Amino acid sequence: MNQESHHFAQNDINARLIRMGSEIAAYFHAYPEDKAVEAIASHINHFWTPKMREDFLAAAAEPGQVLPPLLAAAREGIKRKKIK
Repeated sequence: MNQESHHFAQNDINARLIRMGSEIAAYFHAYPEDKAVEAIASHINHFWTPKMREDFLAAAAEPGQVLPPLLAAAREGIKRKKIK
């Protein structure tokens, strides 16, 4: 895989993670806001691998990236990989 192919593949992965996070946020939309934010972060921490979480956080921090408000608020509760 060349550099350009890798870049496009990573963009696809990032887009998929943003979409998945957005779907989780949509599911918890009916909850009170504080409970929804907590539940979104908890779900992502429990079911996503550390690499998925890191890739999501990097993609979410990209300039111009727009997240649903609940997902944006949940970002702070998403656990980062532990550095050894």
